Amino acid sequence: MEGGKKGAGRKIGVIWAASLVATALITLFASSCYIRSWHRDANSLSLQKQALLADMRINLVRSVEKEKSSVMAPNDEQSRNYAEQSKSSSAQVDRDLKNLQRIIAQGGSDKEHDMVKKFETSWNNVHQIDAVLLESAVQNTNIKAVELSNTIGADLLRKIDDNLVKLTAKVTPPARRSQMEKLSSEVIIAVRNIAIAQSRHINAAADTDKKGIEASMPPEGLKADTALKTLDRMTGGKSRPYIKEAIADFGEFMRVNEEIVRLSHLNTNRSAVELSLGKKRLAEAECDRTLKSLQTLEAGAARSGS
Repeated sequence: MEGGKKGAGRKIGVIWAASLVATALITLFASSCYIRSWHRDANSLSLQKQALLADMRINLVRSVEKEKSSVMAPNDEQSRNYAEQSKSSSAQVDRDLKNLQRIIAQGGSDKEHDMVKKFETSWNNVHQIDAVLLESAVQNTNIKAVELSNTIGADLLRKIDDNLVKLTAKVTPPARRSQMEKLSSEVIIAVRNIAIAQSRHINAAADTDKKGIEASMPPEGLKADTALKTLDRMTGGKSRPYIKEAIADFGEFMRVNEEIVRLSHLNTNRSAVELSLGKKRLAEAECDRTLKSLQTLEAGAARSGS
């Protein structure tokens, strides 16, 4: 009887020991699966972050390149198209940034949090600069001023020249003709001086410089106007159409000059170029450096976790 009890006790002991071993094995297996799963999840998140960072750097470069194209575009339509492409690439960076922030919020390191915050600050600075830069670029006021001066302004100047030549061609006696030619030359020189001042005005960087150049225009306009009025009084019946056209064309030339000066003062192309080559480059470079540092950090984390 006692032998049976002892045998039963040994069996219970063996079963209990076996259950402990089984429990340990199950726990070890479960822990191993959890660890492997954790590593897979961590590696997956690391790969996601690296992919997002790579895309962000690519779209950052695309945005900058399209912004440059917008600034340098020769007309409004091309400038607007490039500006929209630049904004589209920036919007993609915004979307990737939100995804990156979401992933890092799930368990990123303090260094990751700090670097993403640093990028966000620099990126917001880029956005603020772009808001001014792209708006200036699409206005193209300097280009419009140059075009106005080189087309309508130049055509009016040529018409004034032609009419004054025709006006004096058949004037008699010689002394009267000489006097009228002298007055015509005064008109032509004065109008050309204004045209030269237009070019200098458009190219001037500072508004104070523009105002100084602009101050030279009214005296030249007064010289031309005075000479034209004198010619009008001296002109006979058959030649009157020429002086009337010259006076009308001069009036239109001065109105065009006012518009050229107005556009030049806005100076949007020059201000856009200065922003593009100055503050924008510094802000963009800071963004790219931070993204590159994050890439290095993620690559190192992936190697240590593999």
